[in-house]
Amino acid sequence: MNSKNKNNDSSSEDDAKVYETLTKLPPANELMPRKLTIDIDVKSLFPLKPLPQFNQIYSTFIEEIQTIQHPIEASQQEERTLLEYFEENKQNLIYKRFDQLDLSKRSPNDRTYFSTLFANFKKQYPRVYFRGDPLFDQKLIPCQTDQLKFDSNFESGNLFCAFKRAENVYDLILQNDINTRGNTQWFFFSVTGAQAGQTVQFNLLNHLKSSSLFNEGLQPAIYSMKENEITKKEWTRGGFNISYFKSPFIKEYPQTMKAKYYQLRFSYTFKHNNDKVYFAHSYPYTYTNLLEFLNSILINPEKNQYMSRKSLCTTLGGNTCEVLTITSNSMQRRAYRKGVVFLARQHPGEPQGSYVMQGIIEYLTSNNPQAEYLRQNCIFKIFPMMNTDGVVNGNYRCGLEGSDFNRRWKKPNKYLHPTVYYAKKYIKGFSKERQIILVIDLHGHSRKQSSFVYGCAYSSQVKTIERVFALLMAKMNPFMDYSSCTFRVENSKDKTARIQIWRELKINWVYTYECSFYGQQKKHFQIKDYMNCGVSICNSLSQIVKDTSKEFTNQANIPDIQQQILEELGKMPQTDDQDQGSDTSQSDAELSDDEIVQLFQPKTYSLKQKNFLKQLDTKKKQITTKQTLVTQKNSILQESPSKNQQQQQDNKLPQSSQKPKNIAYRVPAHVKLRQIEPIREQQQPIMVDKSCQTDDWLYRQWLIQIGKQKKQEEYQSQTPTRNIYKSSSQSATRFIVKNTSKPDRGRVDSISLVNSGIQKTSFSQQRQIMRYSGSNFMY
Repeated sequence: MNSKNKNNDSSSEDDAKVYETLTKLPPANELMPRKLTIDIDVKSLFPLKPLPQFNQIYSTFIEEIQTIQHPIEASQQEERTLLEYFEENKQNLIYKRFDQLDLSKRSPNDRTYFSTLFANFKKQYPRVYFRGDPLFDQKLIPCQTDQLKFDSNFESGNLFCAFKRAENVYDLILQNDINTRGNTQWFFFSVTGAQAGQTVQFNLLNHLKSSSLFNEGLQPAIYSMKENEITKKEWTRGGFNISYFKSPFIKEYPQTMKAKYYQLRFSYTFKHNNDKVYFAHSYPYTYTNLLEFLNSILINPEKNQYMSRKSLCTTLGGNTCEVLTITSNSMQRRAYRKGVVFLARQHPGEPQGSYVMQGIIEYLTSNNPQAEYLRQNCIFKIFPMMNTDGVVNGNYRCGLEGSDFNRRWKKPNKYLHPTVYYAKKYIKGFSKERQIILVIDLHGHSRKQSSFVYGCAYSSQVKTIERVFALLMAKMNPFMDYSSCTFRVENSKDKTARIQIWRELKINWVYTYECSFYGQQKKHFQIKDYMNCGVSICNSLSQIVKDTSKEFTNQANIPDIQQQILEELGKMPQTDDQDQGSDTSQSDAELSDDEIVQLFQPKTYSLKQKNFLKQLDTKKKQITTKQTLVTQKNSILQESPSKNQQQQQDNKLPQSSQKPKNIAYRVPAHVKLRQIEPIREQQQPIMVDKSCQTDDWLYRQWLIQIGKQKKQEEYQSQTPTRNIYKSSSQSATRFIVKNTSKPDRGRVDSISLVNSGIQKTSFSQQRQIMRYSGSNFMY
C-alpha cells in the first residue's frame, strides 16, 4: 500500500509540475514588445495550395427542397479490389494527387493498400512513402481541355484519384488516413472546367461506414467562387439524386472476410462557366481558420484582456497545439472560481466541433452580462484543436501516427500522442488547483440527427446527478434532443477522454457533445446554428454556477435548479440507454504491429509490439544457428571424408527403409537438441577434436574416459582424512596427507603417492596397506 501511495504522490507531483510549467508566463523583454498574435505557419507532410477566405460572413441560405431519387442498381457486379479496378481503368485516369505515384505497383510485403500514404518518423527526409517509394514533391498530371480538373492539394483536402467512367460520370477514390488502411469518410475537393448547365455525376467508391445520413436527406456542402463574387453566398447544401449503398469493391484487409466498402453517389449542375466549385462532407474548418480567428481576438483590445494563450506542445507534424485561458482580470474571489474545460477536434473530420468552440470563445470574450458573470466565477481552459496534424493533412479520424486520439486517453504515449499526453497532465494539474465542475469534448456525428451528449453514470436510473446538466442544456438549446442522449460506460469506449476523466478526477458532468452532420427534423444545420449551440452551453452553465454560488449571495429564496431538474428526471420513463448509431472507432483500419515497428522509434512501442519484436529476434537467431550448424557439419565432413564414408557403409540401411538424405543426419544428440530447443545461454563445451564429434565410436570412447575421470574425482573428494604411520620394512611406498589439522577431518585435499625407488612393492601389498588404513582409494 505504501508503494502505491508513493506512486500516486509522485504522479500528482508530476502533474502539478507540468501544469505550473505550462501556465507560467515567460519573463518580459524590455527591448521588444510582447507579441499577442500567433504566427500562421501550417506545416504539412507535403506542400499545400492556399484556400480562399471561407466563412467571412455567416450568411443564412434558403434550403432548396429537392426530391432525392435513389437509383436502381443494375445487376450485381463481381467482387474486386480497388487495385484491380485501377488496372482495368488506368486509361481513364484523369487525376491523382501525386504525379510520381505508380498506382499499379504492389507493396513488397504483399499488403497493398490502394490509397494509403505512410509517414516514417524514424527518418526526417523523406518522411512520406507510398508502397515503399518516397514522395518528395507533387504536381498535377496534365488533363485534357474538355475534361473536368480535380484538385485536393490544399489544407484539409481529401481526394486520392479520379477516373472518367463515362460522359459526365466520374469515379472518385478517397485517401485513407495517413498510416492507416481505412477511415475514409471525409471528402474535400475542387472541380474546375465545367460549363454552365452541365450536370455531372460523382461516385465516391470507398466510404467506410455501413450507414449514413445521405440516405435521409443530407446533401454535400458546396462553395462556388463565382457565386460568392456575385451574391456573397458562401457554403450551401446542394446536389440531387443522392444515395449511399454498398459498393462492389472489397477491402484490402482482411481478404478472408471479404468486407466491402460503401459508395456515395450524387449529381450536381454547374451554374457558371469557368467556375471553381468546392465539394465537402460538411463545412470545412481548417487550422488556418483557427489561427486567424484567435489572432482576431488577440488584436482586439476589448477581448484580449480576458483571454491568454499558451503553447501546449508540438505535434508530430511540427504544428502547435494551443491552450487558451479565459477569465476575469480582477482578483476578487479568484480562489473560489470553478474550473471548466472544453476540448474540440480530436477527430479531424468533424468540423462541427470547431464551430461550436468558436461560438463558445466569442461568447465568453464578449460584453454580455452573462459572459461577464461566468468570467468572474469560472476559469475556462480551452483546447480548440487537439488533432492539428490530422486537420491539416485531410484525415477523418486519426493523427499522423495512425491512431484515434479519443481512444488513447487511458495511457497516452508521450512521443506518439503528445497533445493527449500533455492535455491530460494539464487537466490533472488544473484539478488540483481548483474544483472542475464541467468537462465537454466536442464532436460531430454522421449517423444521427440533432445534437445530443454521451455521459457517464454509476447506475441506469434516470434520476441521477450526471443527467442534470444534460437536461438543462436540452431545455435551453432548441437544437438539442435529450431523448438521443445516453449515459453508459461501455467497454468499447473505456479509453475515451470522457470516461477516463470521469473515473480519475471524479467529475460528475463530463460529456461528449455530438452535433449532427445533417441537422434537425430533416433541415440542415447552418454554421450559425453550430455556433449558437456553443452559446447555449454557456447559458446553461451560468444557471448552474448561479445555483452553486448561492451561499456567497443573498438569493436564498430562489428555488434550487438542480433539485427541480432531479424531480423532473424522476417523472421521466426509464430508458435502456442503447446507442443505435454510435460512431465507434474502426480498429481493423489500424496497421498491424509489424508495420508499425517499421515507422516509429523503439521508445514508442507498446508492450505487445515489444513482445512481437522479441519473437522475431528469437526466430532469426534460430535460423542463423541452424545455418551455422549446417555449415560446420559440411566443413567437418569435407575435412575427414574417408572415416565418415566407412562409417556410413557399415551402418547402411536396406533400400526399402533407407532414410532420405538430410544435411543434419548423424549429428550428435546434444547438437540435435540444441537445434530443436529454444535458444538459451549455455556453458562452453569441452574442447574435443573435430573427428570425435562426427565419428560415433570415438565419441563413445571419449564419453567413457570422461565418465571414469569424473568418478575418480568423486572418489578423491569422498576419501576421509587419515594419518598413516604404519611402518613396514617391505614397503617402500610413503603416503603424504595434507591439511590434517582441520577440525572436521572429513576431507582430504590431495594425496600423492611417492615411490622412493629403494625396493619395489607388489600390487597385493599396496592393496593390503590401503585396506589397513581404511581408505577406499583404488590404485
